[in-house]
Amino acid sequence: MSNYQALLAIPDSVGDEELAHIEDVINQVGITHLEDSDGAIRRIAGHLNKKSIPLANEDGTGPKRLSFGKVKTLGTIEEDKPETAGHAGRAHAVLSASSAHRWLNCTPAPRLEEQYPDSSSDAAAEGTAAHELAEHKLRNLQGLPSTLTSTDWISEEMDDYTDDYVDNVVAELDRAQKSSPAAFLAIEQRLDFSHIVPDGFGTGDALIVGDGTMTVIDLKYGKGVEVSAVGNPQMRLYALGALTQFGMIYNIDTVRMVIFQPRLNNISVDEVSVAELVQWADIVVKPRAQAAINGEGELTAGEWCRFCRHAPQCTALAAKYFAPIPKEADEVTPAAPAPETLTDDQIAQIVTWSGELKKWLSTVEKFALDKANSGHAYPGLKLVEGRSVRKYTDEAAVAAAVEQSGHDPYEKKLLGVTAMTRLLGKKQFQDTLGDLVHKPAGKPTLVPESDKRPALAVATPETVFQPLEGATND
Repeated sequence: MSNYQALLAIPDSVGDEELAHIEDVINQVGITHLEDSDGAIRRIAGHLNKKSIPLANEDGTGPKRLSFGKVKTLGTIEEDKPETAGHAGRAHAVLSASSAHRWLNCTPAPRLEEQYPDSSSDAAAEGTAAHELAEHKLRNLQGLPSTLTSTDWISEEMDDYTDDYVDNVVAELDRAQKSSPAAFLAIEQRLDFSHIVPDGFGTGDALIVGDGTMTVIDLKYGKGVEVSAVGNPQMRLYALGALTQFGMIYNIDTVRMVIFQPRLNNISVDEVSVAELVQWADIVVKPRAQAAINGEGELTAGEWCRFCRHAPQCTALAAKYFAPIPKEADEVTPAAPAPETLTDDQIAQIVTWSGELKKWLSTVEKFALDKANSGHAYPGLKLVEGRSVRKYTDEAAVAAAVEQSGHDPYEKKLLGVTAMTRLLGKKQFQDTLGDLVHKPAGKPTLVPESDKRPALAVATPETVFQPLEGATND
């Protein structure tokens, strides 16, 4: 059994120019096999001529050559071994594509982060499980062998969301094959962009390669922050790596980048010309990547600091969050607040940054606590025993003792909406309880104007009480 990957479609008739191109592709990519018009996979051997392709014909049966008109595609082949979906085992470069948004904006960050160990979280483990499940489903759909390591993270919800992702990938593949019939899907494709970023490489979740437009698809399973494909440096670096690998085989002029984030109902798409992409790589990425790999440049704080491991000790972040409150304007009007009173502008700035500041303070506190637990001493601080609560040593024994005394040790409580959905399944939940569930209006909250939610119309005397017709202010 073997796994054939088509890389180059063959026209019915081949001229001198096409023949030279085919020979270049065979030599550069290492093409070893072809697919004939009947769907059979055959090994190629020897030199091409103007009319046909020689075949290895190892068992002495079958044709020794095939005319170009009987050849559909040229490609490569590998032994068909059940492949374990392995998102968790991915290697990561110092300047990884996934962290590009950070090191492109703050070049010292990667070298500073190296001093801290990688940390894991439930969200990361859940995301890894979703990617492995999605990869497993795509490989099965393509008729490729795959095994899936069982995990406690896989749920009905994850199963539904990864089905949606697979449907999206298939739709993108169908879309590509309408204009380029030889377009193919590569799953978990290693992409090397080290010609732009020192030692740069990554792994694309799904890559669709064909003439005209190449499509890069990335599954984002997180639900904390909506991710956009527009100008996304991770997607662009993946595209540059794919162009290096497949650009010599296919005539690619446009790159389509798709972020699929099912838990936020977010499908973000961006398209960029290859010329614009290469220009961005030369002008923006190369110089910043060189500075980043050398640990050079100035610390720059911004929203890209969210997952930076150096954030708890970053002086740029501290300066950003503890910058002086904006001073009041020089012009003082009779209606202006007293100097000891915060202005509206000052309060607005405090509220705008309060959410990020709270998160950062929690990160610093956790970092300091971990260091203190390892024996590090901070001036003016000490490690003490925190508040604790009483716990049963043996819940089963407690229940038995209470029941023996004639009391019921258990309380009954209706499952919440999320737990009930998990119990019944989405369809049965909707069919059975759809009319019994409502979503009340959320509690008003103050957020920056950049928030996508619409502003509330606040009830005031002016908006609630309308003046009577003909009434005056006399």
